[in-house]
Amino acid sequence: MKLSIGNLIINFNDNPFLGPINAGFNSGSLNLIVGRSGCGKSTLLKLIAGFHKDYTGAVALDEDYFEPEGNVALAFQNPEALFFNSTVFEEISYSLTVAGNDKENIKTLTEIWMNKWGLNPEIYADKYPYKLSGGEKRRVALAACTILKPKIILLDEPLAGLDRAGQSDLAEIINSLSLESIVIVVTHEPELILQENSSLLFLNGSETAQYSSSEFLSNAVINPDFYPLPDWYTSALRPFAQNYNLPKVNSRDVASFLEKYKNESAD
Repeated sequence: MKLSIGNLIINFNDNPFLGPINAGFNSGSLNLIVGRSGCGKSTLLKLIAGFHKDYTGAVALDEDYFEPEGNVALAFQNPEALFFNSTVFEEISYSLTVAGNDKENIKTLTEIWMNKWGLNPEIYADKYPYKLSGGEKRRVALAACTILKPKIILLDEPLAGLDRAGQSDLAEIINSLSLESIVIVVTHEPELILQENSSLLFLNGSETAQYSSSEFLSNAVINPDFYPLPDWYTSALRPFAQNYNLPKVNSRDVASFLEKYKNESAD
C-alpha cells in the first residue's frame, strides 16, 4: 500500500501555513516525519486523519481517492491520558466491542494483541490502567488504538517520556506494525526509531523534502545545521558521510561499522 501526497498546502483560515508537500508513505517500512517544533508535523497527521480540512492538493491511497474514516488510527502525544475503562483488557478491547465482535472473538483477538505489545493477559488483563508504569501505560494506549489493524497508523511522538529500554522495546513493536500497515511517526528524535529502509519527510516551511534513511543521516552528519544528531555520532562518522551507507544511531551499530571499515582498510 502507498499513501501519496501531491502538491499539498496546509492552510489556516485560508492562509498558507506549510507546503507544498510531495511525499509517499509505504507499507513495509517505517515512515517518519521530522522537523523543528511548530513546523506543522502534528497538523499534517491531523490532516491525514481527516481532522484538518483547510488545505489544497491531493491525498490518495494506492492512487485512489482517500477516505480517512475507517482506514486510520491516530494516537496523539501521551495517549494514555485518555484512558476511560476500568481494566487493561476493557481498554484494549473497546474498539472490537464497538465494531460488534462477539465475546469469544473479542477475547481471542485481544489476548493475541496484548501479547504482541508485551502485555501478558494473565498478568495485565484485570489491572487498572492508571496504576501501570509509564511504559506499560503507553503500550496499552497504543495497543488499544491499533487493535483493528487499520490501513494507516499515525503516531505522534510515541516514544516521548519513556526510558531508553522502553523506547527500544516500543520502537521494535512499531516497526513490526509497518509490515502490514502504513505507519507514519512524528518524532523529534528520529535516531530512536530509524530503520535502514525508513523514509523521512523533513518539514521546513516551504522547503519540504523526503529522504531515505541513508540520505538523511548523511546530510545531518555533513551539516549539523541540517538536523541535530548526537555529537558522538556525527564526530565518529563525519569522515565517512559522503561515501558510505551510515549505520543507525546506536553505539553497537556504529562500533560494528567502524570495525568493518578498519578491517577493510587493513586488507
